[in-house]
Amino acid sequence: MLKKMISKPVDWIVYSMLDETQRKRIGDVLSKKHKERVMRLLNGRKFQQRRKLKALKHHLYNLGFEDAALKDLQDFLTHTENMEMRRLISWELSLWHANRNDLEGAKAAVKYLQVAAEGEESADQQRRIAIVTAECFDRMSHRAHAVAVLQNQLDKAPHPDLHLAMANLEDDIEARMALINKAFLMYDLAPIGFKAGFGRAAYDDLVTLPPAGAVREGPKVSVILPAFKAEEGIRVAIESILGQTWQNLELLVVDDCSPDATVETVKEYVSRDARVRLLSTPVNSGPYVARNIALKEATGEFVTINDADDWSHREKIETQVRHLTANPGVVANTSEHARLTEELKVYRRGTPGKYIFPNMSSIMFRKEEVLDEIGYWDSVRFAADGEFKRRLIKAFGQKSYVDLKSGPLSLPRQSVSSLTGSSAFGYDGFFMGVRKEYVESLEHHHDRAQNLYYPYPQVRRPFPVPEPMWPEREAKTDGYRNFDVVIAGDFRQNSTEHIYRLNRLKRQYSRIGLVQLYEYNLDMAGGISQDIRKKIDGGQVQALVYGEKIRAKAVIVEAPGLLTTWQKYRPEIRAEAVTAEGLMRLEPKVRTELQQRMEEYFGVRAEGVSE
Repeated sequence: MLKKMISKPVDWIVYSMLDETQRKRIGDVLSKKHKERVMRLLNGRKFQQRRKLKALKHHLYNLGFEDAALKDLQDFLTHTENMEMRRLISWELSLWHANRNDLEGAKAAVKYLQVAAEGEESADQQRRIAIVTAECFDRMSHRAHAVAVLQNQLDKAPHPDLHLAMANLEDDIEARMALINKAFLMYDLAPIGFKAGFGRAAYDDLVTLPPAGAVREGPKVSVILPAFKAEEGIRVAIESILGQTWQNLELLVVDDCSPDATVETVKEYVSRDARVRLLSTPVNSGPYVARNIALKEATGEFVTINDADDWSHREKIETQVRHLTANPGVVANTSEHARLTEELKVYRRGTPGKYIFPNMSSIMFRKEEVLDEIGYWDSVRFAADGEFKRRLIKAFGQKSYVDLKSGPLSLPRQSVSSLTGSSAFGYDGFFMGVRKEYVESLEHHHDRAQNLYYPYPQVRRPFPVPEPMWPEREAKTDGYRNFDVVIAGDFRQNSTEHIYRLNRLKRQYSRIGLVQLYEYNLDMAGGISQDIRKKIDGGQVQALVYGEKIRAKAVIVEAPGLLTTWQKYRPEIRAEAVTAEGLMRLEPKVRTELQQRMEEYFGVRAEGVSE
């Protein structure tokens, strides 16, 4: 009874009286363990239901059980009476369908959004629901309904994301930019426009209006701009940096062996502006090696990044510099961004109902302090921003890294190709496949390493990563890599058996691949066991991930039951033979179904499977 009396007002205060920023501050103070203890104390049954929802989301997004988890989410909604849980489940179902980016997905999402909105008291959540609902109505060609939903929220409280959502509903480019500029105005930022006015409105013609006054005195900033095949988009990035109000800067452009005219384009700016320097990677290696090359050459007190096809607002660098100079205890900060398509529509990716969010690539840091303490970026092809941030916080403390509520000081270009399909190695708001493996591997290393300083050049890796992340990729035949044997299993459990088998195989074979197949079990969490993690060395024993293509002489499936529930995030494997332990002891119907699944997963005919 007492627990119930306490929990209701606490829930109301946390979700109704506090905004998103305040809730985040409370969350930063409490450890993950303490948060769970508080939730258990206040909400026994509700805590269990929230944990189930979290597990279903994890299985849906991170583990790739799309069919099973989606069905279980729907069943969870059907059999749940608690209105708060019904709202939360409906919200997740609506996002899944909305993110399909098609008409049928929009229709399905709207139905769930109606349930998600029923009785919702949080202003932040009401706004997010309205934005996703408007996107769906727009896709359904119900433009008037979309406008009405957003206007209802704007009448309650203006918000930059609502102005951007409204802008997406405008066909007239001048009217659309007026709405986008309402969002900029809410952050006291200068408006934006186009070089030649609205007659030639295009992403590459973006400028800040009117030209702000230049700041010529103050600390020097080194801006690093990695570039690969960027001849078509690099001009807008370079010009937006050279046009910054903060003039005391150097722009270090690092070409990553581009086969197009990127170098020639950059040389034009080198000849016109002494602040521009052109560097190059020895071989194509990815943006983080390029960044490290530039970091070695940087002469500024502060260092920041600008991607090769991203436009930056004129006040971006000045905003971040002034924050660092005013806060000597802060080592690094970031500004915010909003993605913009080439059709000049605002785009959200992995941020439900939000267009403006922290831009991890905009990091600005104190060069000497950071280089002395943690060194360089991890030399991988992608995803190293998060790892760098983790080392910064471990070295200098949580408060040393600040995500500024700056407003959209960058408008990264969202290309048409990236809208039509998600890369196996991409990031859509959740870690899966190669990025999930990278995070688990770096966490294992960070928890045990006495020194988190990374040199450059990185002669020896601090921890193993999957091959798609290697700066120098392995030679392939028709896109396939070759292995002697591949073990497919759930390496989160039965560690002793895994280790025994792996040690035996290591004495026999020089190339062993491990494929993590997950058991569909909502009560099972965590990553690969630490004993197995220690055996993955990136050489003789490698983790194989979704998006890779593998040929193997043999595949060992440690538990055929892992094949019962279809999962998406697995590498494409073509094997000469497959062994599935215990398969012949199963019922004929079950055995046949699993043999068909093995043929799908490993390219081996069902009759080729043996005991």
